[in-house]
Amino acid sequence: MRISTFPFIALLLIAPLQASSQEISVGLEPFPPFINEDGTGYAIDMLSALSKQSDLRFNFHLMTWARAKRELKAQRLEMIGISPKNNETADYYQYAKELNWSFNATVDLFSKNKASLDLDTLPNQSIGTLIGNADFFAEISQIPRNKFIEISSLNQLVKMMNKGRIHTVIFERISMMSTIQKLNLINIHYKKLMTIPATFAVKNTIEGSLLKEKLDKLISKESIATYQKKLTTYSQLPSFGVVSLSQ
Repeated sequence: MRISTFPFIALLLIAPLQASSQEISVGLEPFPPFINEDGTGYAIDMLSALSKQSDLRFNFHLMTWARAKRELKAQRLEMIGISPKNNETADYYQYAKELNWSFNATVDLFSKNKASLDLDTLPNQSIGTLIGNADFFAEISQIPRNKFIEISSLNQLVKMMNKGRIHTVIFERISMMSTIQKLNLINIHYKKLMTIPATFAVKNTIEGSLLKEKLDKLISKESIATYQKKLTTYSQLPSFGVVSLSQ
């Protein structure tokens, strides 16, 4: 019986290509326009572009920041984002190692009521943020943790604020403003809280360190500047005001 050699030869040609690629599972918290809820965004574009110039193949999984951290800690993910560079809790850095590069992210307070931007007057469980972010924001801003309540999605967070179910929201400016604009909500006040660098994090292991070294070489300052430039309309806004629907 004659066996065709073509499939075997084809397998030999394909196998090295498959073996050379490194599959990277990435857990991402929706963070528009960097990471949109439909799986698009600037960060997705940037990482996908790296696949064309390296052996890395990224598999993206959208999830809350709390779950992303749990999955990285359990070593079921190779990378997560977006991570507040050098500003997460102490426990986080036991299992996570952040990349060298970063982009600037502005964190604002948002409220339907301008008076609610004064955090000292707010009662417990009146400041909303996304799941997995309250500990970080409480630590970095010195706001008591019991004033926070965590919500599962940006859309829900913004809608609850608009309806007065929570007094104030703390989160990244562009993500919040783009969500407010998408929902076409008016008279939402904002106030700048801080600017922090944002990045991705890998596992704090030997394997993770090798991945970090490779990514730090691949991601150039020029590529970060390109995406940062697209967001200057937001970064140059006054420190406080009303969210415009025309950005």
